[in-house]
Amino acid sequence: MFKKIHAFFNPLRLQTGALFGMDARIALIIASVLVGTGGVTIMSRLERSKVLQAESTLDELRNGINTYYRTISITQLPLALDDLFTEGVINNLAMKQDSWNRRWYYSTYSANITLEGTPIVMHYATIHSAGKDGVNNSAAITSELDYAQWEPLNDDIGIKFSTRDVEVERLAEYRARGQLITDKLSAFESAAYLQATGACESSTPEGYCENVDNKNYTQLNYYPRSDLDETEGVAYFATISGSSNDFNAGDINDMQELMSALGLPTLYATDPWGRTLFYHSNVTERSNPPFTASICFSDGGSCF
Repeated sequence: MFKKIHAFFNPLRLQTGALFGMDARIALIIASVLVGTGGVTIMSRLERSKVLQAESTLDELRNGINTYYRTISITQLPLALDDLFTEGVINNLAMKQDSWNRRWYYSTYSANITLEGTPIVMHYATIHSAGKDGVNNSAAITSELDYAQWEPLNDDIGIKFSTRDVEVERLAEYRARGQLITDKLSAFESAAYLQATGACESSTPEGYCENVDNKNYTQLNYYPRSDLDETEGVAYFATISGSSNDFNAGDINDMQELMSALGLPTLYATDPWGRTLFYHSNVTERSNPPFTASICFSDGGSCF
């Protein structure tokens, strides 16, 4: 028996070349497995790098939309992402496409809402890439509910943007600006009245002190006169004294001139949404004191 086993193995023991070939084949198989595994790892890292790049670009696009809305359009989001590049908001043209050299999907929606009691227009947007597989799985938004529930699906990569933070900031500025203008109007009225009082109580009173359309100086309207006041029987100190002209409500040039007369920046002639000021010097339509002035940043709405 021993002789048979020895006879079987003895030729193999002498065939070192055959054994080396088998070792080589085993080594090649192992190497192939390792290379294959390494290839998967490298590919995964490459895809992960593309995802990170896409996410970074999306952040830049969102920041670009924010800048565009705040400083260029003021009242609407870009109609297309290309607007960010044509307006110079983003200069890196490579960002026009995602990491897989495909176009971005961009969707917008706007809604009239009431924010802290003030009617405004809120804007919403989504941007996403179809990802590695190139299949767009994420729907466009067509309502506020769509926006609230929206998220990129499957391997899509995307972000959301709304102008809410901008609107909250603008609302605070709007209220502060409106209050400052009304305060300045009150100060203007008081200063004009004091001027008239000084002139009328002097030894040589002005002609308007006793008889202007059967009124004395205490019965005059001391606000700057607006073209909106068509009340019969009202007399304006600014008109009688020639201290200022009438101001046409809603006319940007006249409203800027009014702001200058009040000692305010001319940019206050519009609100943070770009709406021109409508000034009324006698909103209660009285022919005798007390008079009430009003400002609105649209014709008949958003008033102080």
